[in-house]
Amino acid sequence: MGRQLWNFIKNFDEFAGMVLMAFIILLACANVFMRYVVGSPWGWVEEVTIFTFVWLTMFGAAAVIKAEGHCSIDVLTRKLPPGPGRIITIFGNLCTLVTIGLVIWYGTELSILATSKVTPILGIPYSLVDAALPVAGVFMFSYYLRSTWRHLTGKEEKCKMEELH
Repeated sequence: MGRQLWNFIKNFDEFAGMVLMAFIILLACANVFMRYVVGSPWGWVEEVTIFTFVWLTMFGAAAVIKAEGHCSIDVLTRKLPPGPGRIITIFGNLCTLVTIGLVIWYGTELSILATSKVTPILGIPYSLVDAALPVAGVFMFSYYLRSTWRHLTGKEEKCKMEELH
């Protein structure tokens, strides 16, 4: 049971991304049907789609970080000997951790401050949308922390994206 729970948590960002993408597609198709067949489109779909897309983007970014699939300019680190290259990589990861930490901090602050601001059609608090920053930020932070630890201990894994080529 514990292993299944850990696997669920570990893959939650990918699962959430798939569910949110499917939701956006189904909602858009349903609204097209409502517009062209029934003749009465739903006015609230745009709000929900935009908010869902925000969450999808943040969870998608976390999933790509987990797979180490983001673009990076590593010309310098590849040309350097392994020791200095590793130090530069660790420094870059630490800078990224600080940045993500700030995203979590200020995203939480933004979410708290937006509780009284609501959407025009459905009246959904913007804090639910803004919460995507700290929630997905925690996933991103943990993935970069893992990557930094692997570089520190010398247990780097080959990038999953490179294995495809």
